[in-house]
Amino acid sequence: MKPVILAPLLSAFVLPGLGQVVNRQFRKAGLLLAAVSLLFLALFFKVLYDLNRVLFALPLEADGKNTQSLSTVAQTLSQQDKSILLVLILLLLGIWVYGVWDAFSVARKAGQGQS
Repeated sequence: MKPVILAPLLSAFVLPGLGQVVNRQFRKAGLLLAAVSLLFLALFFKVLYDLNRVLFALPLEADGKNTQSLSTVAQTLSQQDKSILLVLILLLLGIWVYGVWDAFSVARKAGQGQS
């Protein structure tokens, strides 16, 4: 498969930064991979933090069991402030799109240079 097709497909559907590896831009690939990994971790911990806050705020019965149903937990989570999640998701999406675009444009320029 031609690098002009393979590079953006790898960045889009497998892992951001793999297209840069195909284009032999290893430093940029590492930076993209690190940025996406950090954002995924931040999203994961933000969701865990919100879930922790909701679950520990719920009342317990005398035997230590939770009296709330899953729907109550979901409703409480839906009322949480989602601005940080939105910012993290938009940053992740922006970096991902940049990786695909960069992989395509660099592969296209390299292909034109070889022709």
